[in-house]
Parts: sequence; structure tokens; C-alpha cells
Amino acid sequence: MQHHPTAHLAEAADRRGHRRISAPMTIVIGNTPYAIDNWSLDGMKIANYYGALQPPDRAEVKVLVPTAGPGALFQATAEVKRYDPSDVSLSIALEGLDMLARATLNRYLHERMAHGQA
Repeated sequence: MQHHPTAHLAEAADRRGHRRISAPMTIVIGNTPYAIDNWSLDGMKIANYYGALQPPDRAEVKVLVPTAGPGALFQATAEVKRYDPSDVSLSIALEGLDMLARATLNRYLHERMAHGQA
């Protein structure tokens, strides 16, 4: 049975608890910064990932959020969900975000939406 290309997108959307947006952020894994292609409050897709992580690895990461005023930095544990060799991307789920990290992401999301950039 063949799946329609949009069926894959619908399945991916069903797995996610929050809408993904493309507002710019940076994630640091080890000492290497990576651009985040898109993200939600649950996870992130890292663009141009050439590191060693593969599913179901876990890693400590730092996320740099360019909020209005001073930017924010928080640490989190990430679980690798998918690696896509076609676009060299790594999809991760963020685990155990504290209230401050979640509030920072929410604030940034709302800032971007208010300016029509999300």
C-alpha cells in the first residue's frame, strides 16, 4: 500500500503536540552550534546536522533564544527522534524543561506571532 505524500505530513503532525514554527534559534550540542530549522514547545528540527547522534540517543543541549531585550539561554536534555539523511537534519524531543525554559520559549513564540514572523 502506497502512502500519499501528504499522508506522511499528517502523520508527523499527529505525533506533535504543538504547532511548529520557523523562528530562528540556535542549539549547542557539545561545543558545536547548529541552526534550528523549526521548533515547537516539544521539540526541534536541527538543520545541517553532521554530528554523531542517532535515534534513540540522548544528549545535554543548550538552547539560545533571541528574545526581545536580552537573549535567553537554557539547558535541556534532548532525545533524538529522527535523523533524515536526505536533508541532513536531526529531530529531537526536549525533555524535562523547567518552568523558566518553557516560559522563555512561549514568550519568544508570542513575540514572533505578534510581529507576523511565526
